[in-house]
Amino acid sequence: MESMNKFKVLTIIFICLFVFAVGAIYSNTKDVSNQKSQVKTENIETAPTENTVQVNDNQDLASQVELLNSRVDELNEKLSNIGEETNSTGLSCRIYGSLTANGVEQLTPEAAIQEAKVNNSELVVTCSF
Repeated sequence: MESMNKFKVLTIIFICLFVFAVGAIYSNTKDVSNQKSQVKTENIETAPTENTVQVNDNQDLASQVELLNSRVDELNEKLSNIGEETNSTGLSCRIYGSLTANGVEQLTPEAAIQEAKVNNSELVVTCSF
């Protein structure tokens, strides 16, 4: 066997340290990214969002939509009584879809109401003038 000189020994030690450092960085990065993705998923599922209406399981979702429509009609009447001019005929609202863990899923109004009833998800309603 050839004699081992200082250069060969230092080269082998340097290569081993490099491999160890890359492995440590990889495993640490993987653990941290898994923890962050779990925290984000938990925050999405548990955090209440602004501008949403919570509906109890005991209340009928269709009656809540009707209540919202009546409030929109009242708002339209108040705007017309005040005399403010709008760019269109008034305030109109529609059901856009349902809110899932992945974001807003665009559905037809009937499908969104059914989705909210079955999976206890939140409705997304848009209103415009």
